[in-house]
Parts: sequence; structure tokens; C-alpha cells
Amino acid sequence: MSGGRSSGKGGSAGRTAHRIEARFARWDEFLDARLDVNPAGLFLAGSFDLDVGDDVVAHCSFPDDADGARFAGRVLWRRLRGGSQPGLLPGIGVVLRTSSITAFRRVVEHAEGTAGLAGRKQERFTQTMSIQCVFGRRNPVDVAGEVIDISVSGVAIRVAHRPSVDDPVFLTFDDRLLGTIEAAGFVTWVRGGPPATGTTASVGVELRFTDDVDRNAWERIVGRAKAEARISAKYGDG
Repeated sequence: MSGGRSSGKGGSAGRTAHRIEARFARWDEFLDARLDVNPAGLFLAGSFDLDVGDDVVAHCSFPDDADGARFAGRVLWRRLRGGSQPGLLPGIGVVLRTSSITAFRRVVEHAEGTAGLAGRKQERFTQTMSIQCVFGRRNPVDVAGEVIDISVSGVAIRVAHRPSVDDPVFLTFDDRLLGTIEAAGFVTWVRGGPPATGTTASVGVELRFTDDVDRNAWERIVGRAKAEARISAKYGDG
């Protein structure tokens, strides 16, 4: 991991949170930086003007995900110098806040190859259709996109926007048989996309259904895509 520094403060309720930039050159660096603390922890290498007990917000970026993820936590311990042991770097140990655990686990799953493009375990089917997406709650971004593939509990889409992992998303699309379908969910992985203007990102969304009507409609769409895939595999596209 490249060396980091605390780059300012921000916070509320009388406490300040120091912002930290942490760039991991490889996914295995991130996995090696995990700490065995409850509920979860992370070692951040670098020189930080921080004390034990200080609140921090660590913006971690990764090889194929420059936007990365933000983890809130508290400084658990400090190491001022590396010492004689090879590979031992100065830095801080951070115990994460409960609010950051879900996002942290998703990043770990991706780093281990058990989430995102590398590890989507459910059977997925190619499906192309237009979709309207609203990302986020506080400052929602409404953007049109295209479905790439679908599964029983998720959908991969391509949009001209780069959300962050764990962002809420609301989806609307028109099915040729069932009409307008609405679904909510959250972002589980992101590939490519901005900052380059006009480029698109591939985004994985885990769906959440509030009632059986929407869930059954989605299962019918997935079932149809599965049947079409089997017919195509057996008889070809001709």
C-alpha cells in the first residue's frame, strides 16, 4: 500500500474525523492489511498525525476501482517506525465502525474473488433491455442504462455513471410481457466508467423485493431468460 497521510478533518456531534487516503496497489495488499479485531480492523501504512482514539474516515482505492470505498473507524494503535522485521511498515491500526462493516465485507469478498465479476456464484443469463436507474438517496443520480445479465437475486447493468459499492439503487424497466417492473437494491461491485466523460461503468446490483408480486415477476423474467438460453444452447441462434 502506498504511504498515506491524514488530509483534514470533518465530522459532527462534537467529534472530528480525520480523512485518510489509502491506496492499495494490489488486492492481496488489502487482504494482508486486515486486522483480527472485533468487529473488523485495517492496518493503514504511512505517517499520520493521529493519536490513539482519534476518529478516522479512510478512503481506500484499489487497482481496478479508483473510487474505492470509505471506512469509518477509530485509531486502535500506532506504529511510529517499521523496525528490523522485513516488510514491517509504520502506520496505524484502525477498528472499524459498525456502519462500515457491510461495505468492508463486500470489498473483502471481491478481493478474495468471491464477489463481483470473479465470483458471482448464482447462475446468470444474458439479457439485454433498457433500464432506468436512480442511485443514492441524499443526492440521487437518475440515469438510463442497459441490462447485461440477470440472476434470481441480481442484475448487472451498464450505465454512464460510477456509483460506489453499497449505494442504494432503484430500478425501473419495461418487460415485453409483464409491463413496467420496479425493483430496489444496492450496488455490490463496479467496473470501469467515469471519471472519463462519456464512458460507461458495469455495475452489479443485489435486488431487494418488498412484496411477492415484484419478486414473482422478476422470477418469471429470469425463468424466461433461462429457457431462452437453453434453447439457444441446444438449437443455436439460427
